[in-house]
Formats: sequence, structure tokens, C-alpha cells
Amino acid sequence: MFRREPKERIETAEMPVVGREEGFPNGSPPDKSWQAGRNLMLFKSLVLTAIMVITLYGMLNRGLFELERWLPVAAAILGIFFITLFVVEYFADVPRIVWVLAGLLAVLVAVKGLSLIWSISPPETIKELLRSSMYLAAFVLAAASFSSRRLAGPFIDGMNIIVGAVAGYGVLQKTDPTDYPSTTASGVRIGSTLEYANTVAVVLGMGIVLGLGRMTGLRNPVARGLYAALILVLSVVLYFTFSRGGMLALGVGLLLLFVVGERRLQMFANLLLVSLPLGWLLWRAQDLTTFFSYTSDEDLRAAEGTTFLIYLVVAVIVAFLLQAGYAILLERYELSSWVRRALTAAAVVTALASIGFLGYQAVNQQLVESGGPFSTFAQGLEEPKQANERLTSLSSNSRSIYWRVAWEEWLKHPLTGTGAGTFQYTWLENRPHTSGVKQVHNVYLEQGTETGILAFLALMGFAALLVVYAARATWRAAGERRVLLAGLTGAVAVYLVSSALEWHWYVLPSTIFFFILAGVAAKFASREEQEV
Repeated sequence: MFRREPKERIETAEMPVVGREEGFPNGSPPDKSWQAGRNLMLFKSLVLTAIMVITLYGMLNRGLFELERWLPVAAAILGIFFITLFVVEYFADVPRIVWVLAGLLAVLVAVKGLSLIWSISPPETIKELLRSSMYLAAFVLAAASFSSRRLAGPFIDGMNIIVGAVAGYGVLQKTDPTDYPSTTASGVRIGSTLEYANTVAVVLGMGIVLGLGRMTGLRNPVARGLYAALILVLSVVLYFTFSRGGMLALGVGLLLLFVVGERRLQMFANLLLVSLPLGWLLWRAQDLTTFFSYTSDEDLRAAEGTTFLIYLVVAVIVAFLLQAGYAILLERYELSSWVRRALTAAAVVTALASIGFLGYQAVNQQLVESGGPFSTFAQGLEEPKQANERLTSLSSNSRSIYWRVAWEEWLKHPLTGTGAGTFQYTWLENRPHTSGVKQVHNVYLEQGTETGILAFLALMGFAALLVVYAARATWRAAGERRVLLAGLTGAVAVYLVSSALEWHWYVLPSTIFFFILAGVAAKFASREEQEV
């Protein structure tokens, strides 16, 4: 079943010492072009770090919802982009695929700018024009600033630190609800620092996919154990957002990760080793009533928060030890081929059976309660007594109504739309009830109804080309590059899928985070980068 992996013996020839007295390996100082290239690489690393720090600031600053919060962030990113335009050869190594993708985003921005001519609300259109320009700048900056494939691993580590900060505050909202109360409408769902549970879920989903890909490429047992602990924390916080769209998007991202990635059996084992303590933790949490329904009893909430913290610490330690032990076994032993094939088949069967069971439970509940899943989808979702009951509901929570109003308005103005950022006024004119809403809850449809067919095609083209190109490049890659690229591709897909159900576009930190990932993924996937 197992066979001992022989230790390789590496012979190293003694390297000649030439010019050691001058302080340079070849006896002569490097030329000016080498020094300039090195300085440029350092500057690019600083720029990439800077936009990541700006993203972290936005994540921790209440989602940057108000104009006075996000305007300085937009000015900072656009300012950095403007400065780089004057740096010699800063964009020289940007591959063609990035320029094509940037061109599609530029078309989107240009159409939104032109919509000022016919917009029914020029102030909202100006805001949307500035917002979209910032996203374009973040995408190009990230791609241009990613200067070496060796930075892929540290870059993913840094992005996961950002996600970990969001998850950490979410943990505080559950373990110390008195000092860190939930800001969501139910008072139970985790809104963390972004204050919108569904966007928190998509950020955590991107982090989980990134972390799983990164962990699979690591060899150090401690590093793998730390990533396992992080993924467990991200997963449990994601669960307590009770976001159905976020979990669906995560499922798509994980599926893409497994399809295009490498070392699938190892990835499945990594996921399973995290799922065991995670399942135990969620099972124990079902007895904590304040985690699923709001109560004003602060003492009870504090007591159950402390209990949950103990469970969480135990689960984190177990996840770390399981993954570290597994990593040590991987270094010493190798599975025989027939065991590997059997485990792969068992993994596929287990995954399909789990998906089928969960799907059957959800659909069966809707058939019993409302007579059919399609009628349920068109209905609104009343806040259930237990927050976890929403996970089995197939209701669109009024999204189907938003989509119908947006679609009907788009048919009236198929080429121009009503102007960027103006759906809230379209809704006020055509709403079937008195509730207010500002976004369509579908970023693709929103481009069509607000700015017409050209903007819709530009954003759809960007999303499709990005995913297809990155997935194709991942499939052709090998080794560590493939698992890292698979994580980036899966994480990008999480955001794009979830955006068909949500308005993350207007939660700036999450979307800046996505465009940074997208820029690095496109650069890392390019042929030019592979040939370096």
C-alpha cells in the first residue's frame, strides 16, 4: 500500500571562486541596465504592496459605503496609476492578454462616461464613472506590478492575510457579541467589517479557494498546518453569514479548482482533513441558540460566545495537527498506484453523493412547503426564526422582481440604458411595491439596463475571456505553477459567479480585491510569463 520514498543524494560540484575579492561573483560589477531592472522590480513590488494595503484598509473601514470613505481610496489608486505612467518601462512586460482585458474594461468605462449625455441622474453617473475607472486602474496596476512568477506564492499569502482580517472580525462578532455586535438586519448573520453578509461570504470564498491551492503546493508541515487552520476559520465564518449565493459561488470555484488543477487527490485529502474538525465544530454550534436567532439577553450571548470560542480553538488545533501530520507522511511515503486510483474514485463518488443529497433535501423541502421550486424562487424570503433555515430555501429574496424591472427597462433603451448608476430611479418608477432598492443584484444585467448593450458585452467579454484564458493556461501548466494558478482561477470565478446574484460591484474593497487577483492571474497565466 505504501512504499518508502528513497532519499535522493545530491552531489554539488565546488563552484570556482572568481573575482571574490572585488565582491562580485564574476569579478566585474553589474552594468547600469541590470541595476535599473532591479530597482524597477523593487518599485513594482512596493506598488503591488501599496494597493494591497489600500485594499486591506478598505476591508476594515466599514466597506467604504459612503462617498467620503471611498473617494480618498479612489484618488490613491488613480494617483498611483498616474505616477507609474511616468516610470520608464513600467508597463513594458504587460502581456497582450492583459491589454485586451483592459481594453474591454476601458470600453465599459468609456460608455459610462458617454452616458452622462443621456443619464437621468448625472451625479450618480459621475460616481459610477469614477468607481469603474478605479477598478480599471487597479487591474492594470496589479498586472504590471507582478514582476516575477516567484512572487505568486507570497502574493497569495498576502491576499489571504487580508481575508483573514475580515474573518477575524467575524469571529469576534460571534465570540464577543457585546463589544462587537452584528450590523446585519437579523442581528445574527456575520457582516464583519464589510457590514454586508453576502459580500463577506464571497471574500471568504475567494480566500478558501486561494488557500487550498496554495496549501497543496507547500511542503513545509507547519506552513500547511497554518493554512489548514486559516481555511477552517474562513469556512466557519462563511457558514455563519448564511449566504446561499456565497456558498454556491464557493462550490463553483472549488469545482473549477479541481478540474483544472493538479494533485487532485492531495487537494481532496486537504479539504477532507479540514472538513472533519469543521463538521464537528458546526455540529456543536447547533446547540448555541443565540447563533441562529436574535436575543437581547447579553449574558446568554456572551456565555455562548465563550463556549463557541473554546470549540473553535479545539477545531483549529486539530486541523493544524491533522494537516501537519499528513504533510510529514507525504514527505516520507508515497501511495501506490492502485490505492491512488481507488481513493480518487471514492472521492468522486463521495462528492457527487454529497451534492445530490444536499440538492434533494433543498428541493424536497420546497416541494413540501410551497408546491414547487420555481414558485418559491419568485417569492420573497421572510426572515426565518432560525437563520440557518434560509440555507435550504430556493427563494430569490425578491431578486427575480429586480431582474424583471431591470430587463423591462433595458428593452426600452437597448443601446443606451438610463445612465450609469441610475437603477434606483428606474426602480422607483416601476416598482411593484413600496420597498426601495439601489442595485439590480446582478452586475451583468445592471450594465445592460443602465448603459446598454455595448457595456453589457464589454463586461461579459472581460469575465468570460479572463476565466477561459486562465483555465486554459492552468490546464497546460505543471507543478507548483499549476496549483497556484488553479487557486487564482478558482478565486476569480467565485467573485464572477456571485456577482450574478449580488451587488459586490458597489462594495468597493471586495471588488478592488477581485481586480487585483484578476490582474495577477492574467499576468501569471500569460505565455510571456511562462517563458521568463
